[in-house]
Amino acid sequence: MKVAALILLTAACLAGCETENKRKDQVGETVVGQSIARAKDEVCTSNLRTIRQALEVYKTSEPDATNPTDLSVLRLSKATFECPIDHKPYKYDAAEGTIQCKHLGHEGF
Repeated sequence: MKVAALILLTAACLAGCETENKRKDQVGETVVGQSIARAKDEVCTSNLRTIRQALEVYKTSEPDATNPTDLSVLRLSKATFECPIDHKPYKYDAAEGTIQCKHLGHEGF
């Protein structure tokens, strides 16, 4: 009986949980979908933070080190270098040593 009630409650939530989408990219049509998108936003933020920290370590590892021309020298996983929502690579400016996500809504990450 408890299992049937839980299944009905879950089905009702998933079927009727559409809400106004306030995301710039309009990802996620339901509450659950928007929650997943927000979790991926956090992964994107974490990826960028990891890359920025790795760049700092790389630049301080040698006295005359400059920004790498290719991020592969950081030896991070391939998934770290792309946005988890659209799977497009991050924009890296070797001259400035900056990394940004091009996904709509991730400009400030």
